[in-house]
Amino acid sequence: MSDDPLKRGTPPGSLRQFAVTYAPPHARLLLDALYAYEAEVADTARVSSHEVAHTRIAWWRDEVDRLLQGEPRHPVTRALLPLRDRAGEELSLLQEPLLAAEIDLARLTLDDSRELDRYCFRATGSLQTLAALASLDSGKLGDEERTFARRLGIAVRRTEQLRDLRADLGSGRLRIPLDALTSIGVDPQQVVPDAVPPALQRWLDSTRQQLQQELASLGQSLDRAARTRQRQGLVLAALHRQLLTRIQHGPALARTRAEVPPWTRLWTAWRTALRAA
Repeated sequence: MSDDPLKRGTPPGSLRQFAVTYAPPHARLLLDALYAYEAEVADTARVSSHEVAHTRIAWWRDEVDRLLQGEPRHPVTRALLPLRDRAGEELSLLQEPLLAAEIDLARLTLDDSRELDRYCFRATGSLQTLAALASLDSGKLGDEERTFARRLGIAVRRTEQLRDLRADLGSGRLRIPLDALTSIGVDPQQVVPDAVPPALQRWLDSTRQQLQQELASLGQSLDRAARTRQRQGLVLAALHRQLLTRIQHGPALARTRAEVPPWTRLWTAWRTALRAA
């Protein structure tokens, strides 16, 4: 990983790095900073000591407040300072991933899909909303682009949850809503990495197909100008569609983390950006 704090969330060859590469040039530094902030918060949620993790969350919460006041200290939040005037009060969306991190630390299981979507918006949709705003030349974010960013963030987070299901279960986090398990007759205690019930396999396959459809349809509500502005989001969606094709849930969860091959990343990103130009 790069020593540059602004590249923590977009290391070379990563899905997010390809998305930023094809973003409008004026937005790239801000997008790097948003993804670096995402990575900082995600790392905080993975700290083994809850006391240390909560201390770090409290520090970042204060740092976001300092950014809102125009006095950030961290290199990442200093890089986000140009977004302050454009985003206004919406810059407080940076607090949302911290709430998601607290949910992760508490290892809370969500009751239903509505709660899951709220969590996914906090974790990723909030930052995609700011990314969409950063991609504008000027002005405010319209309803269509705002909805696009929200849906994108939720779908990206849910895709990554499917990819990381084995690791999450190993750390005591169940990412499947309880009402979904009830509807297919699976006891939460049965959700273990090495023995996936057939009913859960079918649910996971269905969820993967739904996310494919969601990611494929995201750009349909955007006009040509908006598609050009939101290239980074469209590239990110296309790359996560590729990721979904490589996530497999059989009688046991795959031990190897699903990845999109480097050449496929390059080809998908280039082709998607070209279509949106």
